Amino acid sequence: MMMSAQLVSILVMFISGIAVGAIIDCIRINVNRIPFKFIRRVTWFFEWVVWLFLGVSTFYLLFLVKGGQWRFVDPLAQIAGIAIYELVFQNSMRFIGRISINIFVKPFFFIGHVLVKIVKIIVKLLIAPIVFISNPIIKIFKKYSLKAFKTK
Repeated sequence: MMMSAQLVSILVMFISGIAVGAIIDCIRINVNRIPFKFIRRVTWFFEWVVWLFLGVSTFYLLFLVKGGQWRFVDPLAQIAGIAIYELVFQNSMRFIGRISINIFVKPFFFIGHVLVKIVKIIVKLLIAPIVFISNPIIKIFKKYSLKAFKTK
């Protein structure tokens, strides 16, 4: 049984709408978690670029499925896919995203923090003998240099 090109394009647009909803939701959630204020200030620009990329990708999908023919049903199917993502898949995708971040991303940050602390400890251990040795010299220098300036 063959499906018509119209039905295939509607299904493709519906599935791409679900994907678009997931991508935009992921970007909105994760950009707001970034600690750099500059990136949060230009979120609108970043989101526009992503929307532009998604629009071009959607047209490319239409080009692959129907040779670039556009019908009024296609954007409606994509809007329906976005709505279905918001209603059905959003909570489960956010849950999967949180689990993925906790399993794959946070261990790298933990390892980075541990490495930074180790480097700080090593630097302190290397600088401590230098400070210990130079303290008496600095005290003597301050004592005699202050006397030299006071007498003049």
